[in-house]
Amino acid sequence: METLFLETFGPLVLALLLLAMVLSGRRLLHQLRNRMTPEEVRAARDAFRNRLVHPDAAAVEEALGALLPERLLTLYRDHPTVIMEQLEIRRPGDATKDASEWIEAFLPLDPETHNLTAAALKPEWGKGFCFATDGSGNFYWVAASVDRQADAPVFFAAQDPPCSEHVAASLEEFLSWPRVLHAEDSNSSSD
Repeated sequence: METLFLETFGPLVLALLLLAMVLSGRRLLHQLRNRMTPEEVRAARDAFRNRLVHPDAAAVEEALGALLPERLLTLYRDHPTVIMEQLEIRRPGDATKDASEWIEAFLPLDPETHNLTAAALKPEWGKGFCFATDGSGNFYWVAASVDRQADAPVFFAAQDPPCSEHVAASLEEFLSWPRVLHAEDSNSSSD
């Protein structure tokens, strides 16, 4: 009976193992071929930071057909803030586990970012711009409007399940919360 079982399913198990090895090998080969050199990594990081400190709000507003809040525009003039990465922002006076927001990175205010993140905002939520990411495919965003507003509420667009959660009454409030940097290259801890 054991011999029959081995003769029947043995080749199938062997074929599945061989397939798994081939697919793993192809994935490894692809990663090795497409791996960026340290110089390419630095160049990509520099290009991203250059986009952060040289916003193109007019092009984003044209694509949106609406105006961004003034507070968002001033955020992008604050270069030390927009180049921060791995940032935890804690709601003041709230000691609960969910009292903080994680920002993996701020996103450049340009058409490329708008095009990459526009699908994250469902039409029923209104027009807006995703200004930061948590690094897991979710975004912090503010609404755009027909008239330029001084500020706007901050929302968190989660992808699984798709929802938009109200985070702060304004971008000014959100950015005033205490911060803790978790980036590897930072030695400071709070703002």
